[in-house]
Amino acid sequence: MLQRLPPLRAIEAFVLVAETSSFSKAAQELNITKSAISRRIQSLEDDLGVKLFRRSNKALALTNDGASYFKITGPAFDALRTAGAQVSTRRRRNSLRVALPQSFASSWLIPRMGGFYEKYPDIDLQLDSQGYFNMLESEEVDVLLKVAKEPPASFHAEKFMSIIQFPVCSPELLGQREAQLDDIASQTLLHLASMPTAWAEWLQLLERPDLLNGRSLNFDTMSLAIDAAANGLGFAMGAEVVCQRDLKRGRLIAPFPQRMEGLRALYFVCRKRDVSSRMVRRFRTWLFDEIGVQ
Repeated sequence: MLQRLPPLRAIEAFVLVAETSSFSKAAQELNITKSAISRRIQSLEDDLGVKLFRRSNKALALTNDGASYFKITGPAFDALRTAGAQVSTRRRRNSLRVALPQSFASSWLIPRMGGFYEKYPDIDLQLDSQGYFNMLESEEVDVLLKVAKEPPASFHAEKFMSIIQFPVCSPELLGQREAQLDDIASQTLLHLASMPTAWAEWLQLLERPDLLNGRSLNFDTMSLAIDAAANGLGFAMGAEVVCQRDLKRGRLIAPFPQRMEGLRALYFVCRKRDVSSRMVRRFRTWLFDEIGVQ
């Protein structure tokens, strides 16, 4: 008859505490409380009928029984971790992780993804917009679509799309009358944190930098700034690629005709070693083909 194993979670907690010599560090690793770790260790000790740890001068150490148990369970958990990593790697072979601005994902990429899957049904696109601009360096993603003034150094980077900017607002903001440039001074300007000089650049183009001194609100994503404009909070400096659908639907209007090619562009970025990889190459080709069709 096989001997019943203690709960795997309890063994996992023991291995982590033994590896880190700390209940607190083990709790952080598992994203649970220190008391939860203590309960798991106590449960394991009750199952085994031995003490696994002792405290000496405030330091945590394995007992002789604990050291013997760790000598077996430590390598066993290493083998489980390795097996999990190998399975995950096999799964990711057909996954392409793409980091990009949320506003570009929702307004441009996602509406076109059906066409990508029709052409490449074997590739699983995984999109991430949370802190997207730092991910490539940590190797959390395969491709980065990045808004920048210059192509990122040390990576393969190609200009994918110019960013055409112009003011947008709710159709109700000014009532029925035609917008005048002086309205900018009396309305709230909605700024994007990643493009803090966009309004100044556009007004300089019109030789009216004096209009920049009114009220302002700041947003960390363009989607939020656009939503604020659509809800009548003021003028936002929109990007054509992001605002097209809302302009067509009448949710937004472009009250002034002047367009500006911003100092920033959207770049296709990947690691130099990945340029020729099958999935990166296919995604890159599809992206640029989509731009060519427009």
